[in-house]
Amino acid sequence: MKKFLETRDEVVELVHSLSERPELKPFKLGVAGSYVTGLNKKASPIDIVLKLREGESKDWVGSLVISRYIHRDMEDVYSNKIRIIWLDLLEKDEEELLDFVATNGFEANPESAYTNIVGEIRWVDEVDSSDDEDRISSTVVTFDEEEDEE
Repeated sequence: MKKFLETRDEVVELVHSLSERPELKPFKLGVAGSYVTGLNKKASPIDIVLKLREGESKDWVGSLVISRYIHRDMEDVYSNKIRIIWLDLLEKDEEELLDFVATNGFEANPESAYTNIVGEIRWVDEVDSSDDEDRISSTVVTFDEEEDEE
């Protein structure tokens, strides 16, 4: 029977254990999405973020193979939906989109997928940060607060 991860701490622990794997040493690993903000539900996916560490070779093909390996490996053990977000590729897409927007005189989207993900990542090598809880809770908006603003 597959295991179901319910809490942010369980997800962070899982991603931290992944970061210890030799094949993942070139990457910084983190968690994003509803498991970081505390808004996760049973159907919420686990968003695992990969970013190549400074000075690592950008071997796009090798890195894609590794991300697929992680995805397949995790889905064999856990019943949660797993999403691998490769931040380097998302950042590259963001740069290309911003270039296109600037070239064509359009206004950039201040809340792009890249911007939102970067704003909420909890890197596993920074899990002991004392101000992490404050940073995360300040980014969470409930529906009640949104209704009060109108």
